[in-house]
Amino acid sequence: MSTVEKAFLKSLEEDDKNKSEKTSVESNGEIIAESDHSVTESSRSNVMTQPAASRKSIANMEKRATYSINELEEKRLIHLDMKDKRLLNHYRNLRTKLLAKGNSENFVTMVTSVVPDSSSALVSANLAATFSLDESKTSMLVEADIVERPLNKLFEMEGQNGLIDYLESENDGVNSCMHKTGVKRLGFVPSGKVRECSAEYFTSERMETFIKELVERYPDRFPIINAPSILSSADTRILLDLCDQVILVVPYGGCSEEELIQASVTIGEEKLSGLVLNNF
Repeated sequence: MSTVEKAFLKSLEEDDKNKSEKTSVESNGEIIAESDHSVTESSRSNVMTQPAASRKSIANMEKRATYSINELEEKRLIHLDMKDKRLLNHYRNLRTKLLAKGNSENFVTMVTSVVPDSSSALVSANLAATFSLDESKTSMLVEADIVERPLNKLFEMEGQNGLIDYLESENDGVNSCMHKTGVKRLGFVPSGKVRECSAEYFTSERMETFIKELVERYPDRFPIINAPSILSSADTRILLDLCDQVILVVPYGGCSEEELIQASVTIGEEKLSGLVLNNF
């Protein structure tokens, strides 16, 4: 079991002990994800209210062999057939709160960590997977950690055309860097070419166009950006201006209170939508 899973499940055990239904996901000092094990995907679904073209785009994302349950378990990706639903429900609750803050419109969420922490990429992937569980929605996961590229490895897309390739090109459309995954309705944009510095790419007009098209082309699409540590990467601080909400991964015992405060202040109260505590 991953440290992220342990963190979520331990929080549930502690909450049960205290006879309260809270999680370790917090926002501005308030719990933003309350346990609700009665949540169903159909209750979130608004397929009939979606434009016809939009619904067609969702169906098209399913034209790929999906991961088997064993493959999902090996990759530590959440799914509806999980035996232990507690972790799944925590992610569902987080999604619900993000949607509420988004005022029923799609938005860009960035997942980052206080200090370098590879497990934050798994939070990004599972958050995207949670959005795609709803048949009326799709998610587009973007690997913006161009140095470590953990999601490229998770989805086995090293060397595939990706974000940097699109940003360097003058003619390629956004679709040129989008790939299907083995998770239904979850698309993926790998990092692309290996580059040591990407600040000039992320401040370009092409990057603004990329984000704009991700959000505006399909109202049912929810982009999730996996970014490096907020305190160690200038790229992440640049990406802040392009996202609407931020989930901050906090390694238990792995950062100081001062670092946590600094990271929170850097993100800002308006965009900081939740903290995920892990590694304990």
